[in-house]
Amino acid sequence: MTTKHLVSRMVLGGVLGLLLLAAPAHAQAISTFTVQASGSVTTPTETVNFSGPIQLIATVVNDPAGGPATSVVSVDARQLVATGATSGAVFINSGQAQLTRVFGATDTIATTFAFFPPGPGGFLKTRTALATLNLTYNVTTQALTSATATISTAKFP
Repeated sequence: MTTKHLVSRMVLGGVLGLLLLAAPAHAQAISTFTVQASGSVTTPTETVNFSGPIQLIATVVNDPAGGPATSVVSVDARQLVATGATSGAVFINSGQAQLTRVFGATDTIATTFAFFPPGPGGFLKTRTALATLNLTYNVTTQALTSATATISTAKFP
């Protein structure tokens, strides 16, 4: 066998090996869920009350290499209405998160998002809210079956 044939076979084998190793994980279940959330956040100037829907998309993925299944959770809280208790101002929020979690029957997610007053320079007065999500899955079908959500003041050490 010539060197040229040997190199060609090695390259072909390498490419096939990479294709096999790079096989994508396969989504097993995709669940879309809307949960009503409420709560309040205390800021230095006033309490801000939150209420409204949070959109959740949970995609459970089994690891083709035999590792634990994961749940990729997309959180969209931008439809929450945030109103200042004193000023009556309606605040703007950035409430989005994409999280990868180990899959299980239940999961509690605590994620933060920014909110700020409307108007010029409002973004310079950004505050942080904490969204706590309690998720329940059917482990057989891997579907998200229920969720609850609360909004509260984020406490940092």
